Formats: sequence, structure tokens, C-alpha cells
Amino acid sequence: MAVYFITLHAYRSWRPDHKRGYTRRGKGVLPPDPQTAANYDAAAHQEPVEFTKEMQQVMVAGAFDVCARRGWRLHGAGFELTHGHFLVSWRGFISWLDVRAKLKNLLSLFLGRLTGKQNQNWFVDGGSRKWVKTRGHFNFLMKTYLPKHHGEKWYEGDPLPVIPEHILNPPRNDGRDTK
Repeated sequence: MAVYFITLHAYRSWRPDHKRGYTRRGKGVLPPDPQTAANYDAAAHQEPVEFTKEMQQVMVAGAFDVCARRGWRLHGAGFELTHGHFLVSWRGFISWLDVRAKLKNLLSLFLGRLTGKQNQNWFVDGGSRKWVKTRGHFNFLMKTYLPKHHGEKWYEGDPLPVIPEHILNPPRNDGRDTK
């Protein structure tokens, strides 16, 4: 069984002038750079994204739905304004890249339905992941790491947040229900 801790960062949430530095694909962690931050700002086509409480609730319900429809398990999720964590497992060979891509794609769709914003970048390119190899690591994430987050938290067995029905199941044009 594959178990991964997937982190999705909000679009433009970790600027190059961040006090702890920033990452750049292929170059790793770099020191803070105000000029690069200014260049990024000038090139940006959209404002930075922060995940509100309502958006976090949609992402929990959405991630659960994405996983359930594919036979995957969402074990837990935790949020800050700038990122969300998803502890996901699945059987069989599916690349973690494919799992992350499916989550990002569908969570973007759900956030667009919530806000009415289409073609919005909700997440940075890529995203991080950690392979969870041991029960101890899994327990640490569930009992210590996720609970420290300041935003919404959800654990397997908890009730899902109540969100508008149309976000996960929009009405069909032919009048039939999508369920």
C-alpha cells in the first residue's frame, strides 16, 4: 500500500523574499531575494491566493470525494491560509505524481465552482510530498503534525464539512441528478 503526505501550496504564497528563503525547481532552497520577488510580482497574472475557511472545507470534502471515487483513502487533512496537507493511501501501482495531479485538478475545479472564478491558478506548480514508510511516521503526522495547523483539520471518521451540493455534483443539463 502506498501512503503519501501531499502538500499543496496556494498560488504565490511563498515569495522569494520570504525570511526562510524560497525554492526553485532544479536549484533547491535559495536565500531570500527581494529583487526576484519583485520580478515575480511584475510577471504575475493573478493575485496571491489565501485559503479561507470555506475554501479549506471545500478542499476537505473535495479530497474525500476524489479519493472515495477512486478507491483511495483520505486519512487526514490540515490547513493554513497558504497551504493544505492531505494524507492519502491507495493500493496498486499509481504514481504519487498522478495522485497529486488528480487532487490538484479536481480541487481547482471545486474551488472555481465555490468562488465563481474560472481559469484561476489556485496552487503553485508542483507541490511537495513525503512517502510515509512507517506506522510511526503516519502516527506522528496524524497525532502531532496535523493538529498543530491553525486552519481546518479533518481526520478519517470525522463528519465531512457541509458544503453547497453544486460544488461536487453540479446539476446536469438533461435534468438528471449526477449521483
